Amino acid sequence: MSGEAVTAVFSLLVVMNIVGNSLVRAIIRKHRNMRTSINLLIFNLATADILFALFITPKLIVSLYVKHPDGPAGTVLCKLLTGGIFAWVSAVSSVCTLLAIAIERHYAVMFLLGNRWNLTKHKVKIIIISSWLFSLVFVSPMFLGMKVTNVICMDTWTGLEWIPKVMTLAVDVVVFGPLLVMAVLYSRVVHTLWFKKSDGNHDSNQQKGVMRVRKRVTFMVVIVSVIFAICWGTIQVLYNLLYFTSYEISPVVVVISNTMVLFNSAVNPFVYALSSQNFREKVKGLICTTTSQSVPSTLTLENIL
Repeated sequence: MSGEAVTAVFSLLVVMNIVGNSLVRAIIRKHRNMRTSINLLIFNLATADILFALFITPKLIVSLYVKHPDGPAGTVLCKLLTGGIFAWVSAVSSVCTLLAIAIERHYAVMFLLGNRWNLTKHKVKIIIISSWLFSLVFVSPMFLGMKVTNVICMDTWTGLEWIPKVMTLAVDVVVFGPLLVMAVLYSRVVHTLWFKKSDGNHDSNQQKGVMRVRKRVTFMVVIVSVIFAICWGTIQVLYNLLYFTSYEISPVVVVISNTMVLFNSAVNPFVYALSSQNFREKVKGLICTTTSQSVPSTLTLENIL
């Protein structure tokens, strides 16, 4: 695969990411009544996706075309920009956000008429702030190991080769642990929404309407989570092969894995659009400033998504 083709694909995914997720953020910010708990989590997920694309782009550009500068300035540049460390911060925050969304969906469905486990906006804000703080702390050891070696910015631990292995295991826990929890929670949610028999005589029209909305929203976030699991699970398996086996990873496989994680951060807005005609119409209304149609005061992003 030529460098020009790789650059074209990466550039397209980055543009799709920034434009699509910016539209999601704009829709939520424009309408105050849309700032429900799950909407704030989706807003944070869109923010993390945008930041991932912005911070991973310098790393990809330098690795493909530019010899990394050496010396103290090159080291600082490596640690802060071209090493892609802050992209990892965004990725870890995405995992935390997806886990929070899974927990919210679980309690929203399992406790349909109760407020006992209601995820308030205040709790969501604490979750969002905590996810970013945890991500920074978790990724901070990478700042120590990221150095310029042979004009390449890379994770280097001279004499401490065991550290990358420990970090890889730690990332395994952060990635696969939440994915396992999400699989359990969503399996219960899906069973309740689609397969559990209910007595239709006791279900009011309002309850049926709520269930339809929650099916739509749950379907959307399950798809988003599955895509994340496939894309990040793949690259994490490659890291395990790299550090714990003698298996040599092909450059083509590396390019494909990097493309997959970029694809993951770009595809979410399209999942929203495919999941709901209302969302597509809302995007059109946001883009077309001449639209005269007003938004009902009772509309929430759960209705759109």
